[in-house]
Amino acid sequence: METLYKIMKILADIGPVGLIPIILFLMGLIATRNKLILLRNSAYVYFGLLTFSLLLSFYINFFNPIINTILSITNKKFQVIDTGWMAAQKIDLYNPFVVQLSLILIGLNILMLLVRLTRTINIDAWNLWLFLFSGIFVYEVTGIMWLGILFSCAVTTISLVLADIYSPYLESYYGIKGISNPQPQTIVWAPVANIVNFVFNRIPFIKRLHIFYEEIKYKLGPAGEPMIMGFILGFIIGAITKYKSFTLNLWSSLGYASLSGLYMSVITVLMPRSVTLLYKGLIPIINDIRIFINSKITKREIYIGLNSMVVAGNGSVIGLSTIMIPLTVYIASILPGNKVLPSAGLVIIPLILVWAVGPSRGDIFRSFISALIIIPIVLLITTDMTTLITDFLTKKESIQLVEGYSRASSLDMGSNLIYWILTQIMKPILKLFS
Repeated sequence: METLYKIMKILADIGPVGLIPIILFLMGLIATRNKLILLRNSAYVYFGLLTFSLLLSFYINFFNPIINTILSITNKKFQVIDTGWMAAQKIDLYNPFVVQLSLILIGLNILMLLVRLTRTINIDAWNLWLFLFSGIFVYEVTGIMWLGILFSCAVTTISLVLADIYSPYLESYYGIKGISNPQPQTIVWAPVANIVNFVFNRIPFIKRLHIFYEEIKYKLGPAGEPMIMGFILGFIIGAITKYKSFTLNLWSSLGYASLSGLYMSVITVLMPRSVTLLYKGLIPIINDIRIFINSKITKREIYIGLNSMVVAGNGSVIGLSTIMIPLTVYIASILPGNKVLPSAGLVIIPLILVWAVGPSRGDIFRSFISALIIIPIVLLITTDMTTLITDFLTKKESIQLVEGYSRASSLDMGSNLIYWILTQIMKPILKLFS
């Protein structure tokens, strides 16, 4: 057990950028004959993920000035700090229950494959903490191990089933066949976009209203290129950031807005290139693994479960995220009942919006409406989970609350709809131990 525990710590330290290509390479060693091509493709996957994750970090940091501007004009006093995902992962790793639960969840995935309850092989080992957190959370609150195992298994089962259902969208819109996305905090929002599309398809005039990023690019010609569109969006965000002093310091404000435009322009040019590099390695490896499974193991279509980060660089997802990230903070400042200030967890927004865009086939209008429904629900669920998560985090004495905030939650671990629904069912039991 101690050896397995050390291995899990090493895997967590490697992170998803290194872990995904390593696992794909190891699977490819079995499925692929040409090992040099496999090594090259694995390198493409690694460098694609590395460049995309760096760009995603720069992209999220770009919004800090406009977020500060939004917060400066609101009178709302936020009581809950957004800790992001790292706090929960740290607690997962240092919990003695983590090794046993990990083996149980891996066994559950294998069992579900054998009895045909899922088609997904979840190889996203780094994001296993998302499933572990739910079980460890219940175990720490109640002290009942089997209850934590049951909770974690329920989250895993629902996530795998949803991943199977929505896998076709990853092929039909994002262009990658044979993968799925069993991340519980992202895949759970796919049904919302489906419901929006179902309703819109039955409203006479709206069902004909479609706005596609690809069509905008085609109709605008050179002006629709990512570089130009990125500059325009960045310029607008920069201008809004400086709106108070725009007329007083016109040239200074225009210069700031122009630099913001250039910043965003660079990101929107480089992100698709990092995704192209990623796909150049990912698609051949996935195809080889699928062919091997179909010829040697089963004729059933099997999906390889991956992080939604592999498709988050899509142009429509980044475009929608550029609007929704600052809008998330604004919604948080005016939404009745919300007490959490989105900050460290904002990186989850593009990953969630993968499932606002995919089921809408890239329709920006429908994706935007889906996002407007999803984000308030995310904020309210995060707020509702605050008490349980604060008690859990502070009980472990790993988390010190920032001065000015009385409680903690997270857009990542606290906004998961599956967690929330199961927690509401179990709340009477959890209250007995709180």
